[in-house]
Amino acid sequence: MTVLLVLAVMFLSITLIGYTLISGSTKAFETHSERLATTTESQLARLFLFADTRRLLVIYVLALVGVPLLLLLVGQSPLIVMLGVAAVLAAPRFMLRNLAERRRRAIERALPDGLAQVAGAMRAGSTFTGAVQSMVEEERGPLGQEFGLLLREQRLGARLEEALDNLGERVQSEEMDLVISAALISQEVGGNLAEILQRLSETIRRKLEMDGRIRALTAQGVIQGRVVTVLPFAILGALVMIEPEATRPMFTSLLGWCFLFVIVVLLTIGSLLIRKIVRIPV
Repeated sequence: MTVLLVLAVMFLSITLIGYTLISGSTKAFETHSERLATTTESQLARLFLFADTRRLLVIYVLALVGVPLLLLLVGQSPLIVMLGVAAVLAAPRFMLRNLAERRRRAIERALPDGLAQVAGAMRAGSTFTGAVQSMVEEERGPLGQEFGLLLREQRLGARLEEALDNLGERVQSEEMDLVISAALISQEVGGNLAEILQRLSETIRRKLEMDGRIRALTAQGVIQGRVVTVLPFAILGALVMIEPEATRPMFTSLLGWCFLFVIVVLLTIGSLLIRKIVRIPV
């Protein structure tokens, strides 16, 4: 009787502990999912990309569960499974950052022509807002979207200074900050804003040309850095396919994991050093 009572108490304890762990993990997962969906929706809205975040969240969860299961089914080591999970976790942030960077570059490329158009309209007699409106009507890219949002904020009652500050926070570009500073200074102390915008257009165009030249000259170093970083992993992947038994200890033993950790750290340091060498600020 005592043995049955002890077993019953142990069963109840294990059940309660399991229920607590599952409930806590479920709540944590729901909180993380809700936070991720909200953050992704706000960031996509800033990029003028409107998608069903719930569907994207479902795809993310399926990838988060499916990738490690697939790696386990093909017989990969726990280290590879952990790397796969880490890659899936980092993928949304990397993709959003990449989209934001591409949008910023598109805005910078279109900014000189947009400023020249605004300056020309102001010379013809338009106000700054009217000139921006005419530019937005002809510019259908990211630059037109951002300035169109600026005009909509003004129609809703925001002051020009507030709308320009919001524009700078969204774009996060040095060139756009110059334009915003010029417009704000002109609003406060006066001056020929059309002439200032025309000079900014020429200055930004020359800066972009110089940036393109530097990027072309350093392209070989960038490619070499990427090849040097990826080549050891490519060779390791080929050895895993050709000689799985010989390379298995590297993924199943503590010494092998230490070697992999040292290799990753050294390659990361080398990649960062090469990137710092070939990146020349303009």
